[in-house]
Formats: sequence, structure tokens, C-alpha cells
Amino acid sequence: MVPKIKKFIKNNKKQIKIGIIVLIILILLLSLYKSFFYSDSQKAIYGVRIRDIKENEFKEDEKSSIKNKASKISGVKDVDIKVKGRLIKFFVTFEDGVSNDDIKAKFNEMLSYVSSKVKDYYDISFYSKETINGEVKYPVIGYKHKSKQEISFDVL
Repeated sequence: MVPKIKKFIKNNKKQIKIGIIVLIILILLLSLYKSFFYSDSQKAIYGVRIRDIKENEFKEDEKSSIKNKASKISGVKDVDIKVKGRLIKFFVTFEDGVSNDDIKAKFNEMLSYVSSKVKDYYDISFYSKETINGEVKYPVIGYKHKSKQEISFDVL
């Protein structure tokens, strides 16, 4: 078997050299294509969209202050705030019997606790959670875009 391969290489040196050069060029082109059109796993998942987040950071002390104030609103059992990228999510658990209009008003009150600097940089989502007859419901969801002043509500 080995003598046949040696004989083939000896008789086809020019074609083998061309094949190796074409293979190297293909590998280089594929690696260039990958580097241009696919992101590195080492880059940030948000890219350059949040490069200025340090100047507009939603600090932990502001977050806990808002959480404490919001927890003291009547009808509110618990408030949890999550920050991911440029999105702040309020998860609010309400007591039984709070109407949808009251929930909307309480969300607007919670929004007033957030500084204008944060409101102008982050999108803010509000999720209500209520237990009605032993069943967990999410009656009202609110969303405020950074460029808007008011909350858009979706009542389920």
C-alpha cells in the first residue's frame, strides 16, 4: 500500500502542490469569513449598545431605596427588582382584592421613585402578581420605553 502512495506522489507532484495551496487558501478564506460575520464569544453579549452604562448605572443603593419605598405602598406584599442590560424589571406581588386600576396607579407611583437619569436610559417593565382563589394570576403588565414618559399597560 505504501509503495503505491509513494509512486502516486512521485508521479503527481505538481497536482498535489496545487491541491495543498488551494486547501490553504480555502482555510484562510473560511477563517476570514468567520471573523467578519460571526461574533467572538469573548465580546459582550450586548455589543456596543451599553458601552455608556457605567455613566448611567442603576446603583444598588438606589435599587434598595426604591424597593423599600415600593414595599410600603398599601396593597403591595413584595417587590423584586432585576436589572439586565438596559432593562429594569419590577416584579410586584399584590394582596388579594387590588383592582387593575389600583395596580396601574401603584406602578405609576413606583415609577416616580426612579430618578429621571435612570428613566431616560433604561427601559422599565412592571409585572404584577396576585393570588386569586388560590390561583396565581398576572393581571397587569406595564412597560415604559426610555424615550416615553408614561407606562403602557396590558391588562390580561
